[in-house]
Order: sequence, then C-alpha cells, then structure tokens
Amino acid sequence: MRTARKKIGFIYSFVAFTLLSLMSKWLIAQTYDETVESYITQYKDIAIEEMWRTGIPASITLAQGIIESNAGKSPLATDANNHFGIKCHDSWIGESYSYDDDKKNECFRKYPSSLESYKDHSDFLKNRGRYAILFSYGINDYKAWAKGLKACGYATNPRYSNILVKCIDDYDLHQWDLKEEERLVWFASLNNADIKPEIKESGNPEVVNASPSSCNAEERIAIFNDIKSVLLLNDESLKDLATTYEIGMKRLMRYNDIIDETMIHAGDRVYLQPKRLSGDAEFHTVESGETMLSIARDHGIQLDELYKKNQMLMGKQPEIGEVLYLKKFRDNKPALSSEADNTLPSLNTKPDFNITTPELYIVSKGDTLYSISKKYNVSIEALKEMNKMNTTTLQVGDKLVVSQ
Repeated sequence: MRTARKKIGFIYSFVAFTLLSLMSKWLIAQTYDETVESYITQYKDIAIEEMWRTGIPASITLAQGIIESNAGKSPLATDANNHFGIKCHDSWIGESYSYDDDKKNECFRKYPSSLESYKDHSDFLKNRGRYAILFSYGINDYKAWAKGLKACGYATNPRYSNILVKCIDDYDLHQWDLKEEERLVWFASLNNADIKPEIKESGNPEVVNASPSSCNAEERIAIFNDIKSVLLLNDESLKDLATTYEIGMKRLMRYNDIIDETMIHAGDRVYLQPKRLSGDAEFHTVESGETMLSIARDHGIQLDELYKKNQMLMGKQPEIGEVLYLKKFRDNKPALSSEADNTLPSLNTKPDFNITTPELYIVSKGDTLYSISKKYNVSIEALKEMNKMNTTTLQVGDKLVVSQ
C-alpha cells in the first residue's frame, strides 16, 4: 500500500512539476501587452466594486495596480499579494513581508488574497486626511485624480501622474469608470466614429440596410493563433470596427503593428488582442507580393518579433522564396529583396512610435540596474548606454530597453 502511495505521489509530483514548467514557459513567453490585458481581465471587476464602495475611479486603481505590481509579476504581488506597494506603517497589525525598496529589508503589508490588497488600497486612500481632496473630484475625471495623487505625495516620481494617465489611455481603462450603456458612446467619441445600431435578428428586414459591422458582432470573431480577430469588411472603416468591439484606435493599431489605419484593407485580418511572440506555424516561404507586415498578420506574430527571429533590420523585406522562421530564431539572415520597402514608411522616420516588445522592461518596486542586468544577462554600462542614462536611479513605471 505504501509503495502504491509513493507511486501515486511521484506521478502527482511529476504532473504538477510538468504543469508548473509549462505555465512558467507560457508566462515568460507573454508579451507585456498580453500580461497587462490578463491583469485587467482578472482584476477589473474588483476595481469596479471598489469604485462604487469608495468613490475611487476603477481606471486609477487598475493603473496603479499595473504600474506598482508590474502587472502582477513583481515579488510583492506574487509573494505577498501586495499590488500597490503599501508599507506596514505603525497601524498595520497583519502579516508582513520584507523587501528591498528605498532601504534594505523594508516592511511591506502581506495579504491573504489580492482582493484584500485592493480593499486595503481603497481604505488607505479613503481614510487618510492627506488624500481627502481627491474625493472632491468626479469618478470620471481620472486626469484630476492622477494629478491629485502626485500632488498629495503618493509617489516621489515627478512623472507619476503622466505615467498613470498614459497607462489609462494605452489600455482604455477609463471604460471601467463608466456604466455599461455609456461605454459604446465613449468609444465612438474616442475613435471619432459613428455608432452603428446592433441588429441581431437574422429575420429582421432592416438587416439588409444595416452596416455589416453592426450585425452579430460576436459571430464575426474568429480565434487565430489563440487571438481574437475579425476580417475587415468592404466599406467598413477601422474606426467603426474599433468602436463596434469597444477598443480604442490607439490600442487596436498597436496590436496590429500599424501607425496608420490605411495600412489595413478590406479582407485583412484585424486582431482585437495582442499578437503572439510566435506564429501559428514553424516556417513561412515568402511569395510574390508579400511583406513582413502581411506575413506577420497572416501568422499572428508580432512584427518586431518576426524581424528578430530572422535577424533582419526593421523595414527590410526578404527575397521571394526565402524561408522565414516563425517560432525559433534563425542562425543566419535570409536573402533580402533589393526593392525599396514602401509598406512601413513611418517605422523608421517616426521616433515616437514604439511597439511594446518583451525586450522592454517595466521597472517595479525594488528593481535596481544591477538586478535587471543580472536578469537579462547584460552589463550595467550596456543598460545605461541603450537607455541613454547618466544615472543609476530608477523610478517605478520606467521602461528600460534590455536588448537591442
């Protein structure tokens, strides 16, 4: 009997270890956008509940959680369920967690669950006099809340309010401050698009005259390479499509590797979620008329990742007949086309445009240049050079290039 139990225990341990290893690889393989989207999906309902309980905008709570916990991946979040970096202070009587922050082994609050962390964060702001002014602002005025948090001394980073607003804008977090019936109107305004009536009754004669994008929106969604996507229809603008699926144009264009809506045409696949670090197949043989952008779109892989896997400079195009790698990294470069690249005219000329990649690291509490250099196997001097830094000081929310 004991032998049988040992065997069962061994099998259980092996299966658990295997699943854990697979999950770890999956988490490592996630892009930052994917990680943030997963975080939002997991915690938005809690943020909304806390908004109605305390009056703190859900967008502000989510943005703070994303920034302070590195979208749930910081040691404080994973080991102590502390998503907001709240320290013990004299009034704390719960469990604690030691973590290096401004000083070594500082005392941080440890919670039994993430829910308790969110509730304590709300109460922390609600019950401290220094933040009282915040609650005179409207729930929908997230910019005032962001500026107010900085003015009240919530964070020492002089750019903290801007970081919060950028996070809210990048991921359309303001939608969670609104009532469900208000969101479509807000997205239409955000995207400068018209609101199309949604007609779901297939027998309704009005369907004949309705815009295709408004009919059975959910039925149009197809899962490709584990990503939600739809095909752009004739006479349908990208702005209309974005509004139909309640996503901001800024985010939609980032997820599709474009900087101009004219780069997507009728019949093209449009991704409603971040594309992956790997394609749906091992290889792709380049055919006439294809570009790196179209190949990345057809295989559900991020454009910059496709370039990296094939050791190509952004903007270059492969020769017809070359085999591109979609999952692994090539040992050598493919032959390049001699024709000028006209498909990505702005990628090299617009320095402000930046596609989020796994080679960008978001600084969280406790990070130092030394710890980041060890994590990515790059020297401190190289990090400083890649990021044009003349100091070793880091601020939570900073984005560091960790690989070129």
